[in-house]
Amino acid sequence: MSLRTKFSALSLLLALPFASFALQRTDLLPPQGQLYVQISNTTGFWTALNKSSIGKLWMDQQFQDFLGNPDKETWHAFFFDGETKEEDDVFMEQMKMLTGEVVLAFDIKTDDIYIIADMSAEDFQRGLLLDDQLRNVIENPFEVIKSTFQGVEIIQHIDGPGTPEEDSSWQAHVGRTFILGYTREWVEQCIVRLKKEEIKEPKGNPILNLNLPMKALFMNSFEGPESEEDRAIFDALGLMGIENFRARIELRDAEMIVDNNLAVDDLEQGLFALLDTEPSELPTVTFIPEKPASLEVGRFDLLGLWKEIPIILTQADPAAKPQFDMMLAMVQQQTGINFEQDLLTHLGTQYLAFAAEGKNQSSIIALELEDSMSFKKGLESALTAPTMQAYVASVLEISDFLDHSIYTIKDADPAETMGVAVTDDYLLYGDPEGLRQVIRSISSEVAANMACEQTELIKGLRKHVSPAAFGFGGIDWKRNMDAIMHELAKPEYVSLIQQNWARSGAVLPPPDFSKLPSADHIASFFNTSFQYIEANGNGLH
Repeated sequence: MSLRTKFSALSLLLALPFASFALQRTDLLPPQGQLYVQISNTTGFWTALNKSSIGKLWMDQQFQDFLGNPDKETWHAFFFDGETKEEDDVFMEQMKMLTGEVVLAFDIKTDDIYIIADMSAEDFQRGLLLDDQLRNVIENPFEVIKSTFQGVEIIQHIDGPGTPEEDSSWQAHVGRTFILGYTREWVEQCIVRLKKEEIKEPKGNPILNLNLPMKALFMNSFEGPESEEDRAIFDALGLMGIENFRARIELRDAEMIVDNNLAVDDLEQGLFALLDTEPSELPTVTFIPEKPASLEVGRFDLLGLWKEIPIILTQADPAAKPQFDMMLAMVQQQTGINFEQDLLTHLGTQYLAFAAEGKNQSSIIALELEDSMSFKKGLESALTAPTMQAYVASVLEISDFLDHSIYTIKDADPAETMGVAVTDDYLLYGDPEGLRQVIRSISSEVAANMACEQTELIKGLRKHVSPAAFGFGGIDWKRNMDAIMHELAKPEYVSLIQQNWARSGAVLPPPDFSKLPSADHIASFFNTSFQYIEANGNGLH
């Protein structure tokens, strides 16, 4: 196998699992290679991906017409722009050898790549022959030095020999495992372990895993005195407390399971103070549409975040804290209310959000209120303060509907207009028609219409969600597709895509929006997805 640049080109196309074997290939990773992707079965993963909703849509002829039907040569130029055909041919032949488990790791300081992969001895030898052929045809050939360690041949590749850019990589093959790295010591350590312990190949569904050492990535980004201010901001926001992110994707016959874990030191610091991690429940309310396109339930603690803001400002920039206090004092003087005591204290933490199907999708967020009367009094006091009248008149339209006030935020585009309203139990935010529908449903004396309980969306949420989840939701993609396609086909959005495409110089042709498939056609490839988030001992799952 050859050439770091070749594997960089398709690094995002490879992937990863965590199973309990005597020796996993990830156990061989060097300390500097903890940013990695791994795939348990490369051939199986691509086969399963082609059978998934995304894969079927990609291969659909109408979708390919929309993409401009790029041919093999176009994709070839996209991935291998500026490289010789001989290099490309060798690389593609070597990629075909990666049919089983593959681990691809990166050193974030040097960009060196480490590869650990399932490979037969025959393919390894064929790869060496291909490298020899390549040396004779490329413009800047590399040198090869062969040696042995404990009876195993080690091949050293020297790129740019005799130049200031000279760089070496080492590779070897033990049993069915190919290893490539940028320190000989690590390759030798792998050989020792592989000769003592047997690798048991992963079984079952193909699994893709990603491991990101977030703290190490942040630290690498903030090296040098010029980055001290940025690091202070990240630290104040609690982001430096993120240790690691792991994602696991399992492709089953009829579904894709994505499992993510974010390791966080302190869920009460910085922006994480916004999270209320107490379990949420799916409420039984009268105003969810009969056939919701999406539904989300969760918790956020605005009061908790508000109390954290002075701490964040002090840590990030001590001079900002007095300015913040001065601004609050000015607002309180003009409105006659204390933002924390008269408004935030009366908010609950659980919210409900939903969207109805249709092109002009009606979306509503309903935040529970601890004391609706006190909140409403505080809001009205702020809006009726004499010093606020000119401002209120310029940005708000206030209308009455069934004994409720709807405060609509003025917008040049009526389709983008949003508003707020206060009911006995909720602070509502959404488009005006959606607000009126919710108020109408709440005010009705007719028994609650719970037809939504029979939808796959609601039944799926009750089936799949963890009891410990503080946030969860579901999306019926078929019912959402009208709204998604309506947004995608807007002239201003199409124009922006075309302009950015032209500036990028991409060899792929821009999408042909005149051939954009219909919403019904694209919706036919998708079903419903569910997601939830919970706190655990290590952070967020």
